[in-house]
Amino acid sequence: MTKAILNSNFRNLLGNSTKFSILVFLFVALFNLSVSSQEKIGLITSNFGGIHSSQINPALTANSKVFFDFNLLSTDIFLENNFLFIHKEDYRFGDFLSFTPQFPDYGEPGSGVDYTINQEPVDAYQQTEIMGPSLSYSLGRQSVGIFTNIRQIASVNDLPQDIAILMYEGLEVDTLYGVEQKHGAFDISTLGWWELGGNYAYTFIKQRKNVFSFGVNIKALFGYAGLSANARSVDYSLVIEDSLSIANLDADVGFSAPIDFETNDYPASGATFKGKGLSADFGFTYVRKKEMQLRADPEKFCEYEHDDYIFKLGVSMLDLGKITFNENAQQNTYDNVSADLGRVDTLGFGSVNDLTKTFSAYFYNGDSTASFVANSFQLGLPTRLSVQVDYQYYPKWYLNTTIVLPVKMAENQLRRPSQAILSLRYETSKVEVNMPLSFYNFGKPRLGLFVRFYYFSIGTDNLSGLFSFNDFTGLDLYFSAKFFLDKGRCAVYKPSSDCRHLAF
Repeated sequence: MTKAILNSNFRNLLGNSTKFSILVFLFVALFNLSVSSQEKIGLITSNFGGIHSSQINPALTANSKVFFDFNLLSTDIFLENNFLFIHKEDYRFGDFLSFTPQFPDYGEPGSGVDYTINQEPVDAYQQTEIMGPSLSYSLGRQSVGIFTNIRQIASVNDLPQDIAILMYEGLEVDTLYGVEQKHGAFDISTLGWWELGGNYAYTFIKQRKNVFSFGVNIKALFGYAGLSANARSVDYSLVIEDSLSIANLDADVGFSAPIDFETNDYPASGATFKGKGLSADFGFTYVRKKEMQLRADPEKFCEYEHDDYIFKLGVSMLDLGKITFNENAQQNTYDNVSADLGRVDTLGFGSVNDLTKTFSAYFYNGDSTASFVANSFQLGLPTRLSVQVDYQYYPKWYLNTTIVLPVKMAENQLRRPSQAILSLRYETSKVEVNMPLSFYNFGKPRLGLFVRFYYFSIGTDNLSGLFSFNDFTGLDLYFSAKFFLDKGRCAVYKPSSDCRHLAF
C-alpha cells in the first residue's frame, strides 16, 4: 500500500508542471506535520538531561547530575515559517493527531490555509528527530555515551515571495503578469538520515571552585534521501498564465532518493542508504562551584557526587559535517542560461529523468544531457554555534540563556535559523518544570513549557502552536521516556549521614 501511495504521489507530481513540480514538492514537505522540535530546551538544559545534553554541548555530560542515563525513546516536532499560515479561527491542534490529518478549506469564518503578502523573503524550517536507545555513563572525571538518531530536516532560505506565491498558487497569478523579476541567491534543501554517534567528555581542570571540561561527539551518517536547490540568481517574467520567460538562471540542483529515476518505482534497487558521511560536535564548559572540594576523588565511579554550582558557561560548535550521495544521485547545473517556456501547463513528465532531460533541452538548445554534471552530490548539515549560560540564583532554581547562530560551511547546506532562549526552571530528581521564552530568528517572542516527572517528560517551546491564540505558523512539541541514576548513589538509598565532603 505504501509503495502504491508513493508511486501515485510522484506520478501526480511529475505530471503537474504548473506548480514547478520538484520545487513544490520541497516546499510542501515543510508543512508535513509529522515533524520535530528545534532545540528541546527543557531536555538539553536540565542537569538531569544526560545524553540529551550532549546534543547542545557534548561537554555537558561531564557536569551532569546523573551517573547513568538511558534513553528509551524521544521524539520531537518542530515547524516554523513566515509565509503559509492557518487562520486561528480554523486551527485545531487535535485535527493533526489523526491518521489522515486534514488542512482546513477556504471559507468562513476564517479563510483556511492562507499566505502572507509583504514582499519579505520566505524562510521556513522543519525538523524531524527520533532518538532511539542511547546511554551516557559517568567515569569520574570522564563521561562516555552512545546515541542513535533518525533525523529529517528541510529548510527554505531567502526564497523570493513571488516565487513562493507561484509555487503555491500555480501560474494563474495575474498580478505578476508582465513584471520582470530579478532575484539573488536563495536555497531550498531537505535531507533524511540515520546517525550513530559516540560522546566523550573529560574534566581536565578541577581546581578549587573552578572546573573546566571538554567534550566531543563523533557521528557516522547514513543518508536515506536528500535534495538541494541552490540558486545564485534568477531573472524571469510571467508573460501570461501558461508562458514563463526566464532571462537568466544560475543554479545547481542535486538530489538522491530511494526511487527508480526511470520508472518512479519505490523503493529503488540497491542499498537502503544512498549516502554516507561523518560529522562532529565540539564543546567546552566552565563551572564555578559553590564550595571547594576538600576530599580526594572517590575510588568508585558511582561515588562521585555532583558539585553544586553558582553558574555554568558553555560554548559549542554542532553538526560539522556532510553527507555524500554516490548511489541513485544526480547533480544538474544551469550556468547562466535562459529559455522561454510556453504552454507550461501542458508539460508532463513520466519520470524524474524525463523532468531533468526536458529542462536541460529547454535551457541548452535541445541537448537533454547538458545540465547533467555528476552522478553524486553533497549536502552539508546545519552547522551552528551555541552559547549557554546557566545560573543558580536559589537552591533548585535556575536561569538559563541559550543562543544558537547558524554557520555557513558550504554552498549546499541545510540552514538552521538563529534562536535566543531565556528560561526559568525548577529542578529536582523527581520533578522538573521549565518555562522558556524563545526568540525564533531573533523575532517575536514565544512562550513554552516543559514538565518532567521522574523519567517521563513532555515539552514545547511554542505554546501558541497547540492552541488557537494566534494564526498558526508553526508547531513545537517533544517528549522523552528515559531512566537515570543520580550521582553519589552506589546503592538504592543514600546513607542517612554523608561525611564524604570532609577530609581526614
